[in-house]
Amino acid sequence: MSSVYVKLGPGGAVTWKSSVDTVGDLSAVGNRRGDVRAVVDTNKLYMWDGSAWQDTSGGGGGGGTPVGPSGSLQFNSGGAFNGDSNLTWDNTGKILNLGGLAMHGPSSTISLVNNQPSPVTAFSIDGSLYRFSVIEYSIIRDTSFQIGSLYIVSDGSSGVSLYDGAVPLSSSADLGIEFSAVMSGSNVNVQYTSTNTGFNGFMRYSIRQWN
Repeated sequence: MSSVYVKLGPGGAVTWKSSVDTVGDLSAVGNRRGDVRAVVDTNKLYMWDGSAWQDTSGGGGGGGTPVGPSGSLQFNSGGAFNGDSNLTWDNTGKILNLGGLAMHGPSSTISLVNNQPSPVTAFSIDGSLYRFSVIEYSIIRDTSFQIGSLYIVSDGSSGVSLYDGAVPLSSSADLGIEFSAVMSGSNVNVQYTSTNTGFNGFMRYSIRQWN
């Protein structure tokens, strides 16, 4: 007997069962829901769900073998795991892609320096992968607050245009920060200028992109 496990039955009764050599050795009779058996040749655990043996030994606590292309998210498709190239996760860039819509999570905080009359780059995005970008941002400068959306379209090489739909907390709260965009190779550099108020601005943003 290569290995054993303990099964607690009703009332705490203990029975010993050995592992089986292959999946084909798993019996389809005499099982109760929740029974678990080890299979030697696949090095996996299978659980009886009341009608069939299910593989429960996937990595990280999940069960089964991932399906779909690399990076695809697993979802319930009629009671079985499935994956689709239209629903993927880029773990390096932290990007969720839904049918060609790339969604980036919130950035870390960026300091926008005070009294910056000439445009300088706040951050860059890749203009070669996506021509259309919506960047939703928030800024805090002293006791003033602003949220807005930067609408950017580029050809990925030389042409880029930006529109800022800014919404301050109140009509009198002028943060004195203006955005623009220029191409640098295939990158879109999002730039800003700031007035002299004595306070830096602190910005966060998230991105949605598509072609």
